[in-house]
Amino acid sequence: MNITAVVPTKNRPKDLVSAVRSVLTQSRQPSELVVIDQSDDETGKNLVHSLLFNTGISLIYIYDPKIAGLVAAKCEAIKYVTGDLICFLEDDVVLEFDYFAEIEAGFVGELDMLGCCGVVADVGPQPHGYVRFFHLFHRGIFMDPRVGVHGHSAGKGHTLIPSQTLSGGLSAWRKEIFNTVHFDTHNDFFMLEDIDFSTRAAAAFGHRFFINPNARLEHLASPLNRARMPARQRRKLREYLLFYKKRKSLPWAFPALVWLLVGLFLESIIQSLRHRSPSLVLNYWAGIIDGIQWKLRPA
Repeated sequence: MNITAVVPTKNRPKDLVSAVRSVLTQSRQPSELVVIDQSDDETGKNLVHSLLFNTGISLIYIYDPKIAGLVAAKCEAIKYVTGDLICFLEDDVVLEFDYFAEIEAGFVGELDMLGCCGVVADVGPQPHGYVRFFHLFHRGIFMDPRVGVHGHSAGKGHTLIPSQTLSGGLSAWRKEIFNTVHFDTHNDFFMLEDIDFSTRAAAAFGHRFFINPNARLEHLASPLNRARMPARQRRKLREYLLFYKKRKSLPWAFPALVWLLVGLFLESIIQSLRHRSPSLVLNYWAGIIDGIQWKLRPA
């Protein structure tokens, strides 16, 4: 199985170098690395080229600041990949040494599998009861079994977990899936781009997607190019409404949306009290207004 690793990046050259080094030290290396660089300068390009010199891994480095956003970068990468298996990574991750070996083992052991995601090993401490609270309000079309798996996996030999919701920054796909399902570059998804794509893939191909708790990485969550919490709150609400609009004909979709909005409102109140600022509640309502006003564009 030929593996292609894909890393979109923007203005994080130091993080990118750490991510690429963790790719180079894998027990099972990919045959190809595709980097889509939207940075303001070519610092990252020069560093990565020097790292991959004489390694045996084919490097395709696309430097183009005009590429607008994560989803567009992934679409650009698909044009160049040659591997049977496409592994998307973020530019601020560090892989455990056997990440690709475990990803490949999952596909070999589950021959019908079309896509999977690994898990983040270093999720920090979460508020007491957060996982239960999350699953209480994320129902129906918003159900997400990833929460409660990330940060709670150690050792090997874990069973694959069926899931139609995969994490984009640590996902792996058989290349042929992109002949049928495409990323939505028209509705400005970012926080929910992975959920939108993976659930559409599951709708097209059936339940052939899994979480692989044996494939783990560390997510450093670089502060560079990362919006502040109030802005993320506003975007998240808008994207949840867009996600619903694309699926509103499904059974119980509207009650699931209403119930989710109740949960997100309670969460925003708790966070606002914790930070002693009304900004999260204000951006909750701003995000809802954005989502209602957004005219859905055909993908």
